[in-house]
Amino acid sequence: MKRLLALMLSVIAVRGAAAPADGSAPVLSPAPAVGEMSGNRAEQLGAAGYSEQEFFLEGVARSYVRHGDWKSDGLWTADPGATAPYKVRLLARYPKQESRFNGIVFVEWLNVSGGGEGDVNFTLLGDELIREGYAYVGIGAQAVGVSGLKKANAQRYAALSHPGDSYSYDIYSQAGRIVRSPGGIAPLGNLTRRIRYLLADGESQSAGRMVTYVNAVHPIARVYDGFYIHSRSGGGAALAQDAQNKPTEAVPSPARIRTDLTVPVFVIQTETDVPNFVAARQPDTPRLRVWELAGTAHADRYLLTGGGVRPLAQLCDDKDPRLVVPVNDGFMTYPMRAALRHMKGWLSGGAPPPGGQPLANDGPAIRRDPATGIALGGVRTPLVDVPTRTLSGIREPAGGGGFCRLFGRTDEWNGDKDPWDGGPADPSPTPEPVLSRLYPTKADYTGKFERALNEGIKAGFLLKEDAASLRAEGARVWPE
Repeated sequence: MKRLLALMLSVIAVRGAAAPADGSAPVLSPAPAVGEMSGNRAEQLGAAGYSEQEFFLEGVARSYVRHGDWKSDGLWTADPGATAPYKVRLLARYPKQESRFNGIVFVEWLNVSGGGEGDVNFTLLGDELIREGYAYVGIGAQAVGVSGLKKANAQRYAALSHPGDSYSYDIYSQAGRIVRSPGGIAPLGNLTRRIRYLLADGESQSAGRMVTYVNAVHPIARVYDGFYIHSRSGGGAALAQDAQNKPTEAVPSPARIRTDLTVPVFVIQTETDVPNFVAARQPDTPRLRVWELAGTAHADRYLLTGGGVRPLAQLCDDKDPRLVVPVNDGFMTYPMRAALRHMKGWLSGGAPPPGGQPLANDGPAIRRDPATGIALGGVRTPLVDVPTRTLSGIREPAGGGGFCRLFGRTDEWNGDKDPWDGGPADPSPTPEPVLSRLYPTKADYTGKFERALNEGIKAGFLLKEDAASLRAEGARVWPE
């Protein structure tokens, strides 16, 4: 009864959230029909029974200033600051058939690390979002994203403007409000009346914004019903920045998630993220779960190929063959989908997701099986429990510069025949494990793989709907 009452009060608080500081309401308008961006995303969505529309969100946003002393516990207080006008992009994707909508809107804080606006978690979670009937909204909350859009298509995005990332948090809040309670154009059309929950999401640099939003802004805004935070660091993003986007209101590091929340928070960490996250680890609570995924990378082949829809060109280290290790092939998408399925029930007051053990570590360094080079501990899949290759989230030396350090490594066990084997970038033991000794027959391998797969599904870390895809990945070791 107490749990139900708390949930009802939380919903009332969210739906009665305060209007913008200046009393105005944001306005939504269709993106202009000029200079339309090309691409096949809309066609793919259409084939799946989904619509995609692009809007411009315009209003007056407020900044925030730190109140009192902020510590690593995340119990942060902020006060309203200055206000400024803005006009940004909002993407909406939703089922064409109203009956398919599950009542949850997945609201992604679009990632700007590449200088544009990336829907990273839609790429990783699109299969689960579509098959479970979510609506999706992507918010261009940051200044870099607006600049990137204008560079990519000056004609279409000429009207966009951003006052700076100090205002990004309130822009994200206002976007959530207009999705739930549109005063004019409804970005989700007739689905609006069936919205039950808004699920906030951010990955990588956007995950840093999520940490600060959860700890400092959510207690004021109360717009979102839950948070899905993927690949955060040990800290959070700055609360405020100057005109050059340099922090003027930095946050503590490490920064943990505050423990007095009445909404659920799910943190998903790849192996790449963990060394910088170790100091921010905290125990699970009734409103917090953290999964650390063994054998996964911050950006893997699945993400870098857009869900496998295009070939992966060599991205890093192509001038030195000793460093050209293939990017990680550990497929974080599968446990991430399971986490989202748990989140669906958790939002409505169901049981919290299963707890996942952390990756084994010695300080910031991840502890590994000396026989395979694969991380110990963590949330695991058959790809690391019945391995045929070394999967690592760490790329050392990174080589190539830029984002290469985030791509991890995959090293097939082929008798140390690769140019990197035995060199500084080799993630596998030397000599490599011999597959015929590990698995004398195909039946032996597939039997072990199947047992690990079923254990992962039973434990709640994988979905039975993904079993066929995982089996196909395992079967490529012994093709028919």
